[in-house]
Amino acid sequence: LLSSFSSAWMSSDADHAVKSHVTFVMLSMLRHQPQARTLIDSTQLDLIFALLSIKPKENDNYTLQVMSNAIAMLGILCSEPHPSTVDSRVCSALLERLRSATSNENDITTSIIAIHEILNVLMDMYGGDDCNDEIFAKNDVLGHFKRCLPWFKRQVKKISAGRRNREETETWSETALNASRFIKYKGG
Repeated sequence: LLSSFSSAWMSSDADHAVKSHVTFVMLSMLRHQPQARTLIDSTQLDLIFALLSIKPKENDNYTLQVMSNAIAMLGILCSEPHPSTVDSRVCSALLERLRSATSNENDITTSIIAIHEILNVLMDMYGGDDCNDEIFAKNDVLGHFKRCLPWFKRQVKKISAGRRNREETETWSETALNASRFIKYKGG
């Protein structure tokens, strides 16, 4: 599967649907087969980071799914003991994607989905007693939360008044509430 993932990603003419399906299977394996987490080496980790740089176009659900799967995979991988260098790379990559998402005024739904995933992963990474507080502070994760949360809340309200389904917007609202609590918990 990992070689399929590499092949699918490296092939420039690979269909986004194929990439979406491969990352979904990979995410499922990481979630449900903990031993699969040990199979991720630096090459696959670099590919997962590359997936974060994808900028989905409006109504491009496959590319959006690839990005969401990549964010979730990084979260799962960081739920296991890992070196601080990996923690730092994951944190930096997620914060870069967070900044990118909050500056995307063209496709608010895609931005909200990305922010929702990223906030949840960062809260999981830095909400426990055994988190890497040095990297949290060095990367100003709390500051990023404080800066993006008002925008996130406004956009969720706008979308909830519009066309999105209720369950999805309730999930995003819950993420916003949890992020507010996280800010208070971390001393903000």
